[in-house]
Amino acid sequence: MKNQARRIDARLQLTGTLALSAGLALLPACARVPILSGSRSVRVIQPEDFVPDVPAEQRPTESWAVDNPPPIPGEQPPPIVSVKPGPPPPQPSNAAPVEAPVLVESKIGDVNGKPIYASSFLEPLADRLRAEAAQMPPNRWEPFARDQIERRLEEIITDELLRAEALSRLTPDQKQGFRAFLDALNKERISQAGGSRALAGRRLSEKEGISEDEFLRQREKEALIRNTLIREINSRVNISWRDIRQRYQRDWNLYNPPPSATLRLIRIPTASTADVEAVNDALASGTPFEEVALASATNYKPEQGGLDQFPLEGAYEQTRFYGSAILNEKAHALKPGDWTGPFEIGSQTAWLKLEDITTESISIYHAQLAIKDELLRERRNEELKRFLDRLERRASFTSLPQMRDRLFEIAQARYAPRPSASQTP
Repeated sequence: MKNQARRIDARLQLTGTLALSAGLALLPACARVPILSGSRSVRVIQPEDFVPDVPAEQRPTESWAVDNPPPIPGEQPPPIVSVKPGPPPPQPSNAAPVEAPVLVESKIGDVNGKPIYASSFLEPLADRLRAEAAQMPPNRWEPFARDQIERRLEEIITDELLRAEALSRLTPDQKQGFRAFLDALNKERISQAGGSRALAGRRLSEKEGISEDEFLRQREKEALIRNTLIREINSRVNISWRDIRQRYQRDWNLYNPPPSATLRLIRIPTASTADVEAVNDALASGTPFEEVALASATNYKPEQGGLDQFPLEGAYEQTRFYGSAILNEKAHALKPGDWTGPFEIGSQTAWLKLEDITTESISIYHAQLAIKDELLRERRNEELKRFLDRLERRASFTSLPQMRDRLFEIAQARYAPRPSASQTP
């Protein structure tokens, strides 16, 4: 009897629930109406609770309720679920862009498999390109920007080829020692900042404008390239005494210039009596001739204070310095350090000083170190060019003109000068 009474009570509860659900179907679709129960908990499911991928034919078109089987007396009843239909979720295709698209990053090429990105490439040039764009017209800015981009591209390609070549020639032990060297270098940098890695990074960013990783890459590149240059280039360059002597003979006039005379002339119109008297007074007071010439109203090479240097092809007394016979005569009568004046040349009043006669030459013994350094630079550059040519033939990298043109297009879009209102038609 008890079991039969329990089944009858469960049927009555289920019948009441279904009747209430049928009445709920008559409410508007947008209504949020839970199923009320004095002893049951209620959960309302809204349309947005559905995932967007639910097919349309499976979505509810009207309010409907779902109930669980009748609970067993004495246990917590399960919640009643009410589901309500609603509008479909918005599709991504309906969204419109809020502004024009902006290029964030672009890969413009590779060097030995290492990618070159536009932003990282242009960042060191950005300030200068932007500053010059504000001052230059487009027809001058464009060749300037192309030249700057091409130079930096050549530097990057050269550095990367040398770095990769040097790294490939290191033995495993050398590579381990090289890494230890870089670690020691980085530890020393951090110790100089009191052991604070963060402080060392801030100092590096403020002083050199680079990060810690960039610092290590630069030191790695410098050390590797230096190693390559020493092994592959310096070992091929040898300067002999015969080379030095031949270069000295070739540049004989450079090391044995002809004697020269240095003269300084002050020339002022005679009618400018105040200026003439100012020069006379200054010289009479002992003011150096050079200072008087630079401070005077002379009309002969005023920027240089009337200074001239004349080569002496023969004797000093026979050399013609000026077009005026009076000036030449006055100059021939002077000795180094002497001056003369005032004297008149037509409508001008003049003063003339012989500052020095240079007859010194440099012997090969005194010039040999300078000549050797010059020959070393020349031959290292020649060997470096040949070495790079060999590396380029073996390497793989994107065409230089192709990368340059692509980078220029991006730089032009970012930094190129915009025509002013007065230039627009």
